[in-house]
This record gives sequence, C-alpha cells and structure tokens, in this order.
Amino acid sequence: MPIGTQTDKIHSSVKNHALYGTLMRALDKFEAFKLGGPGIVALITPANQTASDYASPVRTFLYDGLNGEEADTAGFVCISAKEKPDRAKNEFESRCSDKVRAIVVAETRDLPPAIVVAADIVIQLEPIKECDLRAACQSVLKLKVSVNQARQLLAFPQELMISALRRNRSASEILNRLKSISPDVGLGRPMEEETPLLEELHGYGDAKAWGLQLAADLKLWERGKLKWSEVDRGLLLSGPPGVGKTIFARALAQTCGVFFKATSVAQWQSKGHLGDLLKAMRADFAAAIDNAPSIIFLDELDSIGDRNTFSDEHASYSIQVVNGLLEVLDGAARRDGLIVIGATNHPGKIDPAIRRPGRLDRHVVIGMPDAGDRVAILRQQLGADCSFDLEELGPLTEAMSGADLAQVVRDAKRLARKEGRAVRLSDLTSQLPELILITGAYRRSVAIHEAGHTVVGTRLAHGKFHGVYISKQLNPRFALQSAGGAAFEVPVLSLRNEKHYRDEICVRLAGIAAENLILGSHGDGAGNGPRSDLAQATHLALEMETKAGMGERLFQFGQGTSWDEFGPQQVPWLMDRVNQILLEELARAQDILEQELPLLNAVSEVLDKLGSVSPNRLEELREAVKGGGRKRASNNDVISNADKFRAGNDVTTRKEARQ
Repeated sequence: MPIGTQTDKIHSSVKNHALYGTLMRALDKFEAFKLGGPGIVALITPANQTASDYASPVRTFLYDGLNGEEADTAGFVCISAKEKPDRAKNEFESRCSDKVRAIVVAETRDLPPAIVVAADIVIQLEPIKECDLRAACQSVLKLKVSVNQARQLLAFPQELMISALRRNRSASEILNRLKSISPDVGLGRPMEEETPLLEELHGYGDAKAWGLQLAADLKLWERGKLKWSEVDRGLLLSGPPGVGKTIFARALAQTCGVFFKATSVAQWQSKGHLGDLLKAMRADFAAAIDNAPSIIFLDELDSIGDRNTFSDEHASYSIQVVNGLLEVLDGAARRDGLIVIGATNHPGKIDPAIRRPGRLDRHVVIGMPDAGDRVAILRQQLGADCSFDLEELGPLTEAMSGADLAQVVRDAKRLARKEGRAVRLSDLTSQLPELILITGAYRRSVAIHEAGHTVVGTRLAHGKFHGVYISKQLNPRFALQSAGGAAFEVPVLSLRNEKHYRDEICVRLAGIAAENLILGSHGDGAGNGPRSDLAQATHLALEMETKAGMGERLFQFGQGTSWDEFGPQQVPWLMDRVNQILLEELARAQDILEQELPLLNAVSEVLDKLGSVSPNRLEELREAVKGGGRKRASNNDVISNADKFRAGNDVTTRKEARQ
C-alpha cells in the first residue's frame, strides 16, 4: 500500500505513519514483494523500537484493501528479543509458514533456523528519519516541520516526543515544551553520528571517483539496464594509517543506499579456534549476501598474510585461513549485488591470489590530503561551528591525515565547551604544534643535497625533470618527513637494464655526493626511513644481485628484496657486492658533480634563496654558468611536485618535540 493510504490506523498516529515510512523504504529492497508478489520477509528492528511497534504498519501494508479470503493468504508475526526460540518457531509456523505473503518482525537477527531458511530476504529496518517524521506530522497533524526541527525532535525520547505532538501546536512550541521539562531532556538518548555521503568527503581522489561510478552503476543494475558482470565489484584500498579507509567504505554504502557490513580477520580470530574463525568468516559473507545489494568491508586485510611466506609451525593454520577467504570471495563473485572492499596499510603483504581478477582486482591508493582538502576536512568536521575563515590552516596542517585533523577539531571543541563559548580559529591553531622553519645552515645543506639530485639526474637524463624544492617548514608532530625533493618522471615503460638500475642508484646517492663535495660530510637525512635515498639505492642494488641477474651470480633467489630475507652468515658475499655497487655509483655521482660544480653551486644558491627551481629556470642557470655569469633568481621559480620518482632529503624530528 502506498504512503498516501487513507487507512485511519496510519493517518491517526504520527508514530505509526513514521514507522510505515521506514517499512516502505526497507521493502524497496524486495520490490516484487512490495508490489504485491509472494514471499516471506524478515525485518530486524532498530535498537530503539520494539517489534510490536510495527504491528499496525505491517498489518496495514499486508491487509489494506483485501477481502476475507484474500486476507487468509497473508500473515505476520512479531518476535521480541526475549522470545524463546521454540515459541518463536511455533508462532511463525502457525501464522506465516503456509501463507503466500508473510512478514516476520524481530528484535534480533538470531532467529530460529526454520525462519532463516524460510525467509526470502532479511532486511534491517532504519530508525525514524527526519523525512519520516516531517511527512507524518504533515499528514496526521497538518504541521509543517523543518529538517532542523525534525532532527531536534528526534533527539528526545520517542514516547515523550509523540506525547508533545498535538494539533494546533507549532513545531517551535512543541520543542519549547519539550525543552521546558529539563534542559537536558533532549539528551535522553545519545546523539547518533551521521554517516556522510561519499559526495561530501574530501581528499579521496581516485577512490572517490571509483565509488561514485559504482553508485551510478548500481542504480543502472537495479533498473535492469546493466548486467552485474559489468559492475566493478571488488576493490582493495591502501594508504597510510588515518587517511579514512573505513570512513570511505561507510560513506560509499550510504551513497549507494545499501546494507553495510564491516569486519576483519581479527574479529574472526576472536571467535575461537580455526573452525570458529572460518564459521564467522562465512557468516559475515552470508549476512552481506542475504541483505544484497550490500557492501562488505574487510579491514586490515594484510593480516591474512601471503601463503608464499608461511614457513613456521602455524603455516597449515594460516594457509587454511587464506583458502577460506578465497572460497568466500569466489562465492561473493557469483552473487549479484555484493561488493567486497578490502583495506590495508601494506598491499605487498597480501596473498596475490586475493588480488586476481574476479576478487579484489582493483587497487586504489588513498594518499594524504593536500592543503585544499585539509581545509575542507576541517570545515566539514566543524559543521555548524565553522563561522570563520580556515584558509590559513592549510599550510599549518601539512602532512596531517584526516584522522589527525578530526582530533584537532575534537580538541578545539572540547576547549570551547570548557569555556562555555563558540569555537574560535585560535582554538584550532592552539592544537597544532609550532612549526620548525627550515633556515640557516640546515637550509643550505638541504639546498646542496637537492641540487646534487637535480644536476646528476638531468645529466644522466633519468626521466623528465619537473623541478626541485625545499619545504618551508617541518612539523615536530611527525617523526619522519621530507625537507625537500627533486622530482623526475620516469616512463612506465622503459628499458630496465643494468644501466637503468645504476643510473637510478647514482641519482639517489647524488645528494650525499653533493654534501660531501661542498660541505666535507653529509647529514643523516639521506638514510632516514624506508623511502629514503640510501634505503632505495640499497634496495635497487640488492634487487640487481638477487632478482634481475645483473650481479656476480645469475640465479634468482629470495621471496622479496629486503635484508630481512638474508643474513651475513648465510650470504656473506651479498653485503660486499651491494656495498661495492653503492660505492661505485656514489663515486660516479661525485665525478659528475665535480665536472658540473658551477651549476651545482648556482642551483643550490637559488634553492636556498627562493625554495624552488623550475625546469625552465634550471636551463637558464645552465646557460648562465656556461657563459661564466650568474642570472639573477626569479620570483617565478615555483614548481609543482611530481610523484613518479622523487629523490629527497628526509629528516627525523626530535622525539621531545612531538605532541
């Protein structure tokens, strides 16, 4: 029956009318049944509603307009959370099992097996929303209620709110009556966090584009205009901690309007031994399938492991876990309406079979938000409390993730609440660490280091040069960050022979060579962190010797290309060979820089003064030193960062300076 029904039971009660709206929205997931077709539907109530609350809306939907004989073909039953399984089973069998159309309204998903196997679909009912309450007030009381007023009304205990809703009262008067009982009565139930729509999120780049396309494809699929096999339904999300992978998945489900199930290997393991783990894994996928269209989100997927690396006494257990996941992923691939999203901080640690076509074959990286996105995230987190300009916080929040920014806003709001006032810009800035400006002798050393990368990289033509820069400041909040970088774009398809490997190692070590040449020694910036110059150069040399057949031995060995796989006792010659390659390329970088010393000095001087050198400015400097002169530095030497290849100077801030 449509929401415009004239049934007195619905139109005489705001509560019944609002609950009828939630019922109709839920049945959109079983359109054939909603339109009068056969089937058995199990509805699970939200936490703040009892099953009996839905008796009148369900009865109206099933029986309105039916005569006596037709009414006998439909049935429903309400099951409370305290109902004994045997009694619930008997009630269902007597009222619903032989009916053409039936509805089971339950306060728990733990239903008797007889009901589970009989139900065609299990649907989670949503709580009453602002739209439901507004429609009910307009229809029953002829009362206009705004979205904001409806939100305030729903913050009060439901029975108290329903009692206050009377004809000939305005929404403002009703709210004042409710608030007059006690200033805190509106806090009778905890405020629910609203899941944002994907369209409202910032800083998600390609992941957001993929999600919006999925939402559009789902609509086409539901309308019968797109085959399920043409929907991109498996995604692996990766990125550093705090970028909001879980928030992305929830927002995507909200935008798509589908059921959402979040789980993880850790949750499955918490159920007990291997059999319990596999049972929990299958149950989560079964729940998602039962509520399709749906999204199941697998967090921390790297903890599942890679079967190629299992070698201890627990290998058999771990292999069975991976095999179990592959089994349910293959089952999900054959189920229309089920999207699987995995999230990880370490995509390289995931079993390759999980990422094969038909499983999680699409991989999207969520990076750290840029300055514009950071400001947008702060504005979104502040919501109605944002009454001031936030643009100046863009540079001040450099290298902060979405989670970091959310923490800043929480702390700022807490400070404002403590003082009983609105949030101010100063509340936000007070939560940010004092930035460390890159100046003086340290700035000069960074300029020399980055100039070394620039001169050697362009001399060897190792990719397209996009520019070089020095960061203006460092944030003591973060242990590892970049003080500068020289950006080169290396073609995706290139001849990766020994010359290519050695040239890249040479470019990586050119910063050290430049510091040694001009300053007499080099700092530790080139060796800090797994992405540092020295770490990357070592990785390349190790790969030459162990994987690519470019060293003293032709064979390939080792699962990966990290020192964790080897030891001096096992392969003592390997460390000597890697070290020899590094020393040879460091010497080659120094020879190049000695030949290009005037250019090295010119580039480092402009970097020190202006902070960046563009490709055009580099050519001007090259021509100037050839002519024996120096061109004056231009204020237009601003570059954009390229991320295909970047040799940089990382720095570790002092631990005492962190917040």
